[in-house]
Amino acid sequence: MRTAAIVTALVALSALNARSQTKFEAASIRVTPPDSREPLDIRFEPGGRLTVTNETLDVLVRYAYGVKRWQILGAPDWLSTDRFDISAKAQGDPGHDEMLKMFQALLEERFKLKLHRETKEGSVYLLTVVKNGPKLQQAKELKEGERAGVFTLRTGSPQQPAISYIRRGRRATMAMLASALEDQAQRPVLDRTGLTGDFDFDVQFAADDSHLDEFPTLFTALHDQLGLKLESAKGPIETLVMEHIERVPIAN
Repeated sequence: MRTAAIVTALVALSALNARSQTKFEAASIRVTPPDSREPLDIRFEPGGRLTVTNETLDVLVRYAYGVKRWQILGAPDWLSTDRFDISAKAQGDPGHDEMLKMFQALLEERFKLKLHRETKEGSVYLLTVVKNGPKLQQAKELKEGERAGVFTLRTGSPQQPAISYIRRGRRATMAMLASALEDQAQRPVLDRTGLTGDFDFDVQFAADDSHLDEFPTLFTALHDQLGLKLESAKGPIETLVMEHIERVPIAN
């Protein structure tokens, strides 16, 4: 009996320690002042620190759970307007995955966030090669300070809506490009090009319909500039269903 009691106590202590490790040791959340000019930022820093500046909950939820805007269902309108500053500190120096779990736990606790994931059949795009073949350059060696990946650039004044977007690939795979295109496509983009290896490319397209006299649509740009195309199809779509969230966070 005594041995069983000790084992039970150890199991309970282990569970308690596991739960405590998924939470920040200390965290402060405050509403961003309406006149704030601080740059938008989410940052995990060494020593288990999380710093958020001037970000909406829409962005924070997407970052914490690794989803795109179109994957979130049931979100209130204010999710993309109200802005928050967050400062949090974890014990030790946890890795990125552990920090994400703590970030999720913080949002769930302070904003009473409740959600679940669902996967259902829906509309997707397949990224494929056009009949005449791709127009892609084999990747060159990265210059000092450059990073591999697909990056978003824009034209127009920083204070005004974008005129066009540029998807710039440096030592990028087609899977990277497909993922980057989902923001504009507003649905999953699956790589079906069959192209392997790394590539360098720039593809430029209109930011919206009001600039089509200056720049092509995303579909036309992919076809003409990269020799690729997006084809409509049906496939599995993972969504994050928001059941509940409070607009005012629990006090620090």
